Amino acid sequence: MTLNTAKLKEQVAAALAQIAKLEDAGKLKQLHANIQRHAALEDADREMLNEAVMMRLRTVSPAIATRLGGPKDAQAREFLEGFFEQLAAEFDLSGNRLKNGVKTGGHMINGSKYIDVYISYKTETGKNLSLAWIQKEPESPAYFHLMLRHVGAGGAGELKNQEIRDETEAKEAYTQELRKLLSL
Repeated sequence: MTLNTAKLKEQVAAALAQIAKLEDAGKLKQLHANIQRHAALEDADREMLNEAVMMRLRTVSPAIATRLGGPKDAQAREFLEGFFEQLAAEFDLSGNRLKNGVKTGGHMINGSKYIDVYISYKTETGKNLSLAWIQKEPESPAYFHLMLRHVGAGGAGELKNQEIRDETEAKEAYTQELRKLLSL
C-alpha cells in the first residue's frame, strides 16, 4: 500500500465517521456529489461511502434520498415482483380475491416501519397468504414476514406467522403454502 493509498483509506474512514453525525441534507448531498467526482477512490470505497450517505439521507431528508438513489423500497419491490412472476408462471392465480402483484403495506403507509411491501393470495373461503419484505428502520436489516390467516366470519384467525431472514427460504415457504392453498 502506497503512502497516498494509506492516506486515502484514512480519509475514507474519517468521512464514514462524519457521515453518521451529519444532520444537514445539503452537506450530505454535496458529499454525495464529491464522492462521485473523486477519481482516486476505489470502487469498493466509493460504494461504501455512497451507501453510508444514502442511508443517512433516508433519515435526514427522504425526499433528497429518493431523488439521488431512487425509492427506498426499490430493492424489495424488485425482489417481490420477480418472485411473483415466477409464481404466476407456475400457478393459476386467477382465483385471487385480492389484487395480484406487489402492494404497499399498512406499516409503511402509517410510518411504523421503514419498508413494508408484500404479495398476497386470498381464497374464496377467506384464507389469506402473504409474504412481506419488512425493514423497521433505514439502518436495520430487512426480513420477510410470512403470514397465513383465515379472515372473515367464522375464520380461524392466524394460522401461520413466521419471520424469515433468508430469501430462498422465504420463497420456498411461500410457494409451499400457496401450493397447499391451491390444492396442487
